[in-house]
Amino acid sequence: MARQRSRRIRRSREEWRAIVEKFETSGLSTREFCRREGVGAESLRRWRNRLAASAAANFIDVLPASVVAGHSGWQLDLELPGGGRLRLRG
Repeated sequence: MARQRSRRIRRSREEWRAIVEKFETSGLSTREFCRREGVGAESLRRWRNRLAASAAANFIDVLPASVVAGHSGWQLDLELPGGGRLRLRG
C-alpha cells in the first residue's frame, strides 16, 4: 500500500514562535517532538534559526546614565512597544 504524503500546513510566524517555545521547554529530542507535534524537523530547525536571528536583531544595549551628585540609587525607565512602560529602581 502506498504511503500518502501529508499536505503542508502553512503556519504564521506567531504559530512557529509558539511551536519553537514549546519544543525548547519540552525536554524532547527534535525527532520525538516533531513526531508528536506533526511538524517537520527541517522546518523546526529553520524556524528556530530564523526566530533566534530576529531576536538578536531586536536586542538593545542599555548603558548607565551619569551619576547624579547626592543620588544614592539608580532608576531605569523603558518605553515598550504598544505604549507600555517598565520602571526599575535600585
